[in-house]
This record gives sequence, structure tokens and C-alpha cells, in this order.
Amino acid sequence: MEIEFTIGDIPAKLLRGSFLGGMELILPGERLWLQHPLHPGTHFSFRLERHWQRIVAGHRVRIEKSRPLLLAGVRPQWYRVFVDDQLVASVRGV
Repeated sequence: MEIEFTIGDIPAKLLRGSFLGGMELILPGERLWLQHPLHPGTHFSFRLERHWQRIVAGHRVRIEKSRPLLLAGVRPQWYRVFVDDQLVASVRGV
């Protein structure tokens, strides 16, 4: 899954691998891991909602993930991206 958005004037992309579950924020010249595929918490979590926050070029970026209660690993999940508390992208995907 891929979500493209901007942080101020900076193009950014949120990339999540559906097979290994890794999630990273890709910026020009930089890649920030939000959820590393080798970290056990990536694969074994009972929380239905998670969020990650980073400061990029003076802007606060928050990514939220919500998943359903039943069969959460195989059903679509909601991803929301906020920049300075403003929703800039919302996607439903695996």
C-alpha cells in the first residue's frame, strides 16, 4: 500500500509492505521506519489502533492505523495521515 502526500512543500510517501508488515515514511533523501518488519511488535499486537508521530521540517506528522476486531490480519485497515493536526490522506487498504 502506498499513500502520497506533502509535508509543507516536501513530497512524502507512506509505504507499507502487506507481506512482512513493514511501514516506512519516505522523504527526499531519507527513509524513516515506523514499523520495522523484523521487530516482534509488528506481527504480534492486539491493539486495534496504533499511531506514530515524527517531526519533519518543523511539521508534526502523525500516522494512524485502525483495524477491525474480527480477523484483523486479513481484512482491510484504515490509514490516516495528519500534518500539523490536519487530515491530508485517508486510505482503506490491507
